[in-house]
Amino acid sequence: MLICKFHYQRADFNLNIQLEMQHPILGIVGSSGSGKTTLLKNIAGLLNPLSGDIQLGSQTLFASSRKINLAPHQRQVALVFQQALLFPHLNVQQNLKYAEKLQDPQDIKFHSAQIVELLELEHLIQRKAHQLSGGEAQRVCIGRALLSSPNLLLLDEPLTGLDRQLKQQILPFFKRIKDELNLPMIYVTHHMDELKSLEAEILTMRVGKLLI
Repeated sequence: MLICKFHYQRADFNLNIQLEMQHPILGIVGSSGSGKTTLLKNIAGLLNPLSGDIQLGSQTLFASSRKINLAPHQRQVALVFQQALLFPHLNVQQNLKYAEKLQDPQDIKFHSAQIVELLELEHLIQRKAHQLSGGEAQRVCIGRALLSSPNLLLLDEPLTGLDRQLKQQILPFFKRIKDELNLPMIYVTHHMDELKSLEAEILTMRVGKLLI
């Protein structure tokens, strides 16, 4: 599925990763500054390791020895951030279609009608971003990520800032993504209960290293 063995370095931080993902949902917990978001950004191609390899299925995303470093849009990896980042001048349908129209028709895995139904967005289709609640906006962001037809979904504390009731409303959608779309996910959070709800395999990040 996903195999990572790489070293990332910046002036104040080192990340040393050895990871072989086998479970459909991998949960990563750890304190702020431990390297969780940095790990996701390296997998997505937003940051570049100093050395090592990142393999997703049969595709090599990064290999320092072979000078392979695929651009983010070539990796078929989608990253959902903490804040819902939507185009404010577009409605929900247009935000979703934006991701879909960037795909080669031959590579499309999911269609907008399927994702709208899966995430129960039908009644929101014509609303602009400022008309959405925090939970609704995050569901649209997840939908847009899915419509980029990824082979891996990365979730960086996707429920941060939402109250307990909204979290309980959104968590079942991640279960549906796992069960109905068969899409592997890496879910980063500070809250162990979210990962237990999703029946995720759980690893801890501490000072730039993953611990079992």
